[in-house]
Amino acid sequence: MAQSSIDEKREHRITYEVVVDCYDEYEIAMGWYYYLLDNLSFPLEARWTDAKSLQASSKQKSSKVDTVQIIGMADGDDCQTDMLVKIEYSEGSQTDVIAVPLSELQLVEGDDESIQAYEDWQYWLDQGNRLVDPDEDEEY
Repeated sequence: MAQSSIDEKREHRITYEVVVDCYDEYEIAMGWYYYLLDNLSFPLEARWTDAKSLQASSKQKSSKVDTVQIIGMADGDDCQTDMLVKIEYSEGSQTDVIAVPLSELQLVEGDDESIQAYEDWQYWLDQGNRLVDPDEDEEY
């Protein structure tokens, strides 16, 4: 993935508000988790950019979901390798709540603080960063 240009203000915020004092992958994941939890104001309206996954889980091939509601963060233990949020969407009379990666969503609407936090996460990923399973590099 191509890196986007450096945004000094965003870099400073990420360094001093998100990953400050993080010494390992687990702490980085938890830094992001709590930053997003503290700064995203739920519910948020978003477009799910991974529409194929949604359509594959749908019983009706013709159904199309333009937007979903982000209703909260998934549990912290589930966010060690990716930031997952809970989304709610309705299809007919059924409403489902599932956890999906925040990176698969595009905010449609939100307050300034939510938009900034979402864009900080996307920027960090666009710079080539990712969360790593804390046990992935463990030697036996």
